[in-house]
Amino acid sequence: MSKVIEAVFEDGVFKPVQKIRIKDKQRVQIKIIDKDWQKRFDSIIKKIHKKTARYTSEKIEADIAQAVKEVREAKRDR
Repeated sequence: MSKVIEAVFEDGVFKPVQKIRIKDKQRVQIKIIDKDWQKRFDSIIKKIHKKTARYTSEKIEADIAQAVKEVREAKRDR
């Protein structure tokens, strides 16, 4: 099972905000993501989507293909 939950770190212990279903003493991995970091990341992604919305997927794919071609040619010339 893989699930993202919110938790509060208090008195040296992570406390889930909502009830979660896991067995007592079950080992899990915890990935800590600072909420402020996530908000900044989401903001950047929105800006990128806004700027790229004017391009078709075909144009983006063509640009990527051209870039790959140029890199391969540069490697061959070395």
